[in-house]
Amino acid sequence: MSYTRGTVVKGPDLFGPHEYRPLICLSDDDHPFSDEEALYAAVTTTRRSVALPLTDEDFTTGGLPQESYVNPWTITSIRHADIQAEEGQLTPETTETIAQQAAAYLGVK
Repeated sequence: MSYTRGTVVKGPDLFGPHEYRPLICLSDDDHPFSDEEALYAAVTTTRRSVALPLTDEDFTTGGLPQESYVNPWTITSIRHADIQAEEGQLTPETTETIAQQAAAYLGVK
């Protein structure tokens, strides 16, 4: 199964001591091997001044059980087979904001 851009998933926690963490799919079908993997932004419950808060209004379906923030500078490639579940879907506008901020951390202006 592959995941579409803006899908919030429960995936492996590559950045902390937990079994899993929420992640946001930022890739689209242009990603090489899009049928096997995608680029994801990490979601955390740690408030940081530059992290993007996620609110109920940012979701078209589903949601997260705790107050959560996206770290658009924390991007990783994850295989679809390693995803445990879907948590919801973000609005296209929220997804684009996260992607634009992630690109800015890569020097894209």
